[in-house]
Order: sequence, then C-alpha cells, then structure tokens
Amino acid sequence: MAASTDLTAVIETIEARVAEPVSLGVARIESDGRVIVSKLLLSDDAADAFREHCRAALQAIESGTPRSYSSGAELANDEFFVVDDAETLAELAIFGDLRSSIETMPVIKPADLDHTIQLYAIAAGNDHRVLFVCRTNPQLSYRAGRFLAIGRERLARVGDPAFSFSPGFDFVMGEGWVVVLDQRAFEMLFREIGVVEQNISQWIEAITQHLPMDESDVDQLRKVALHDSRTWRRLREIEHRGHLVDVTLDQVRTYASLVGLDPDTVVAGDRLTFDPAQRFTFLHLLNEDLYKGQLTDELFEAHRKTLAGG
Repeated sequence: MAASTDLTAVIETIEARVAEPVSLGVARIESDGRVIVSKLLLSDDAADAFREHCRAALQAIESGTPRSYSSGAELANDEFFVVDDAETLAELAIFGDLRSSIETMPVIKPADLDHTIQLYAIAAGNDHRVLFVCRTNPQLSYRAGRFLAIGRERLARVGDPAFSFSPGFDFVMGEGWVVVLDQRAFEMLFREIGVVEQNISQWIEAITQHLPMDESDVDQLRKVALHDSRTWRRLREIEHRGHLVDVTLDQVRTYASLVGLDPDTVVAGDRLTFDPAQRFTFLHLLNEDLYKGQLTDELFEAHRKTLAGG
C-alpha cells in the first residue's frame, strides 16, 4: 500500500497539536475487542511531561525513514510505516473515535488505576487532534508506605500506589493517516481489537473462491493466521490485491516449479494443500513473492512490490 500522505504536513500537524492542550486516556481491551477508555485529569507538569514524550515521537519521525506498510515489510531501526489507505484506517476506527472523542470519556481517579489497563493514549490539540498510542502497560512502580527519594532532596514516604507510564509510542494517528513506530506492538493491537478475527474468513476466501482447499487445510490456515502476524498480513494483502481471480491450479504448479519448489507440496490433485510448517512458502507463492536469482538459482523472497500505476 503506497502512502500518498505528505510527510512534511504530518510533521507540521503533530508539532502544532503538541503545543496545544493534551488529554490522557487509559484503556483495557475486552475479549470481544471492545476498547473501554477512561480519562485521567492531568496537572500542568504532568501534561508537560507527556508533551515531551510526544515530541520524542515527533523527533523519531523527523529523523527516520518512511516505508509503506506491505505484507512482507519489517521495520528496521529508524524506520516507520506510513499508513493512509481507507481500508486500514476503517479497521482502526476504534482509535479514530478515541482521537475525536477523548474529551467526553468518563473520568477516573489515579487511585483507580490497576493492572487491567493495557494501553494509554495522549490526544493532542483542540481540534483535529493527533493521537499518540502506547501498548505498554502502565506499571505500578512501588507500594503505598514505601520510601521515595528519586528527584527529591529528602527521603519521603509515599502514601498511595503510583503508576509510571513508559516513554515511547507505538503509533501516531491523525486525520487520514497513521505513522507506525513500533510494528510488533501495532500488530498486537490490530489483533487484540478483533480486526484479524473479524476478517480472517474473508481473507482466506480470497484464495478459496478461486483455488479450492480442503476444509481441514482451511482450518489449519485460520488457526495459524490468528496467532501469527506475518501470516495474516500476507492473507490480507492477497485479498487486497485480488490477483487470484483468474489464476488456476496449473498456473500455481507451474510457478512453484519455476522457483524450484515441489508442486506437489502446494497442490494435491484438484486442491491447494496447506502445511503449517511451510506456511511462508505457501503464502509467498500465492502472493508472488518468490523468485530465483538468475546468477545462482537461489530462491529469494521479494519484500517490496511495485505495481503498475501504484
């Protein structure tokens, strides 16, 4: 998915919004994917501290290298994904709603924080807010009655439990775009809010409607995809591309032979066959990610595609 977002405009938007009021939301994710959010009121110094976290994310974007979010892409150091396609943004609608409505969320007291909190988010700006999301749980750093000396001239007893919020954000969302800074945490959230479970059947049907599979193989593919991000990302891309509509099993066998694979490991009779241990070979083949080096005949995986007109 090639990003068309103007990165300079994104950076300018983030910079402007961070200078405006900020709000803090904490959330837990229910087993059905619902995100239950509460708002914590911030003192001025706490708000300033969270602004510094936001500015650190901005600095990472300013100094980093943007990449498009495709099925085989893996972030390296100092890289980030830019996501701006309508389908992915729709799948992240829960966070889009949070970005626009955080001010209306019910308020809880810091004393009510507990270990059920699974993420926190900072919404920056008065209008057209920018949302900074962190999957890392706030941590209970010490118990009531303990002594605290850090940052103070005198040792003092703390009467209430205290939470610390880890610096760093997993992704930043604005109007029509998302910048992904931590791929693993982003994809974990993507699965936890139910996007994978809700769409997995549709993604698999993009294969089976054109290239039949036994139900037992479909079940194995579904089980693997629900727990493996690299698998569901490739299924998702196959469905998005829609390129299998005119592909036949004979073509799959021919392609497998062309790249040096045994066609019988992919096609058995009149069915595709899926072996969980060979899942990446199976999906790379169907997504046309495999090629042979012309000098060495070694098998390689193409991590990026350039589509005509894209």
